[in-house]
Parts: sequence; structure tokens; C-alpha cells
Amino acid sequence: MSQHQRLAIVTGGARGLGLAMVHALLDQDVVDRVVVFDLIDDPIDDERITVQRCDVTDTDSVGAAYAAVGEAPQVLVNNAGGDPGSGVGALDHGPFEDPDQFRRMLELNFTTAHVVTSVIGPDLTDGAAICCTASIAGQMASPLFAYGAAKSAMIHWTKSMARVLGPRGIRINAVAPGIIRTFLWEQMEPDIDRYKRNVVSRIPLLSDQTPEDIADAVAFLCSKRARSITGQTLAIDGGMTAGEPIYGSWESATGRAWSSAPTQE
Repeated sequence: MSQHQRLAIVTGGARGLGLAMVHALLDQDVVDRVVVFDLIDDPIDDERITVQRCDVTDTDSVGAAYAAVGEAPQVLVNNAGGDPGSGVGALDHGPFEDPDQFRRMLELNFTTAHVVTSVIGPDLTDGAAICCTASIAGQMASPLFAYGAAKSAMIHWTKSMARVLGPRGIRINAVAPGIIRTFLWEQMEPDIDRYKRNVVSRIPLLSDQTPEDIADAVAFLCSKRARSITGQTLAIDGGMTAGEPIYGSWESATGRAWSSAPTQE
């Protein structure tokens, strides 16, 4: 392949939200090819995408995967995260959970970003962009104590890194997804009707988010269109961090009375 092709490295990009980011970066012409760092190393049916097996919690594994790539990317997406617990459900995390499990949550959902960036970052050049996956759980109190703490740390780290990398012409931002019907949410609210009622009671735009919604924001932040944006965390949450929807506030102006929240289809 030509050395002039624009390259992205995306951690945790083999499925779900990460894979949506990979496709957005390619389809929106931000880069020409992507290398995915993931423990899931099944090939992806797209000649523009290569999957490199990598444990992003381990510096040596990241170094070996990066050496196999053989060149510095123009875009780095620190997306890897999740729940490393064996048999530990989302509702089992709390204020007094096992300290070792708490540490594992922080390591996977925050420290990995520093591990990967510490290996790849020194080779990034003027014009490069980094994007990190945070969460609105890092901006709002929630029952997900360790996860929220990790994502809050990610937001602070992103802002601090921007001050250091900016003079080198390197931008770094984060996205904070809102509510997406992932396995985590299926654990917290398995009843789909209650889940939908929860969405319309908490989100002003009355809709949850999709992986594609988040991926579009990542592609934008990594593109030249965002060339003056760094150190920011963009919440893609339907307005949830602004507060709950207010029903009936337009009644006097429009004559429309909202007696209850609209039904989410």
C-alpha cells in the first residue's frame, strides 16, 4: 500500500460502536485505511480495514501491534473499553464494590487511552488528530461508579493533553455518548417498554442514540473541518446533560397541551 494513504488506528474497533467509527472514518473520507487494535481478531470484510490482535492494557502488546503497522497514523481513536469483570453485571457495580474490580474498570476504560497514546503519540506529526471515547457518565452522577470515574478521568486527561499536544499541531478531543441500547443497558433495564419510557422522560429529543450518531461525531472531530477544535468533549446525548425534557412549555404560545410524554416507537 502507498505510504501516502491516510491511516487511522482505532482501538476496540472490531465490533459495535468501534466498528461504526471505523466505517465513518472511511466513508466520510477522513482516512483511506484503518488498522483496528482489538482482542477480537476476526477479519473484517473490507480491504481498507486490517485487524491487529492487541491487548490495549499491555504496553508491550501495544508496542508489538504498532511495530507491525510500521507507520504513524494521522488519526488515533482511543475507543476500547467496557466491563472486564467475569460474571459481574452492570448493577453489581456500586460504591463499595471490590477494589480490584474497580481498578480493572478504570484500567480498561481510561488507562488504556494513555497506554496506547504513550506508544503512538511520540510519532504523531502536525495535523494529526486523536479522539477518545468518554461518556456522559463522566459528566453526570450515575450508579456506574467506576465506569463514571474512568470516563471523568478521560475527559480531564483529554483537556490536559490538548495543552501539551497543541503546539505540535496535534488535536485531541473526546466524545461522550448518551444512551445507546447496548448490552450494558440491557442489563440495567431488560424491559424494552420501560427502557423507552425512561428515554422519553430523560432526553429532550425523546430518542436514544445509535452507534452511527457517535461515529459521525468522531469522524467530524478527526477531520479538517474541526481543525480549530481541541481539548473538547462533545456529548452526543439528545440533550440529556442539559436536563430533562419540559412538557407543556409551549402550550401558551401554540395552544398545544402535552398531558403526557409522547410515545417512543
